[in-house]
Amino acid sequence: MRDLRWVIAGLVVGTTLLSGCSQKVEANDTLPSTSTSPTTASLPPVGPADFPVPDEARTKDAAGAEAFLRYFIDLINRQRAVPAGQPLRDLGPQCQECLRIARVFDDAATAGRHFEGGKLTLNSLAAPLLDGAGALISFGAGQEALSLADQTGAVLESLPADSTLGSGITLTWSQTDNAWLVSGFNIG
Repeated sequence: MRDLRWVIAGLVVGTTLLSGCSQKVEANDTLPSTSTSPTTASLPPVGPADFPVPDEARTKDAAGAEAFLRYFIDLINRQRAVPAGQPLRDLGPQCQECLRIARVFDDAATAGRHFEGGKLTLNSLAAPLLDGAGALISFGAGQEALSLADQTGAVLESLPADSTLGSGITLTWSQTDNAWLVSGFNIG
């Protein structure tokens, strides 16, 4: 008997719910339009065309500053293999160390020289310190052994590997580019 009451109650509730679906209801005219809403303009390109600064590194917050640092280390590794310094100049126009590294890459290319090894890695990373339009990040870096070789492969200069390089980067937010730019950089 008790089970029968539950079955009947279930049927009554089910019938009531289903009958509500059969009634014609007009759409609410206060709903948002189904037309496509305007999208925000895409970010202006920053960095090399074939290796642009990623969107996650283009936010004016701690996460964006950290992502930019990771991108910048990858960019240095990439440009050392080319070698070409212009992308470092573009992202660090006021950074003396960035300009020095760019000049070393360009001088090697002009002389027909190339780098072997030297890959930089991040070993540790402090939380970025944000101050208005700037960010400061202290980090530990490692660098593989690095050699500068001539066209024949003869090693002209070399540095041993080092995994304990206390380092830092100072970033400034560019409203024009909607991106971080390097204003100070130090490895080791």
